[in-house]
Amino acid sequence: ASDERNAPWSLFAAGAVLSAIPIIVLFMFLQKYIVSGLTAGGVKG
Repeated sequence: ASDERNAPWSLFAAGAVLSAIPIIVLFMFLQKYIVSGLTAGGVKG
């Protein structure tokens, strides 16, 4: 019974990690431009 209850959670955790990877990669990729844009705006203004 405990295996039946735990299986969906491990599947859900695996799905959450797999779906989060592209978001994290995209965030890390955009973070450079966001930070550089903020610092450039701060220096100008």
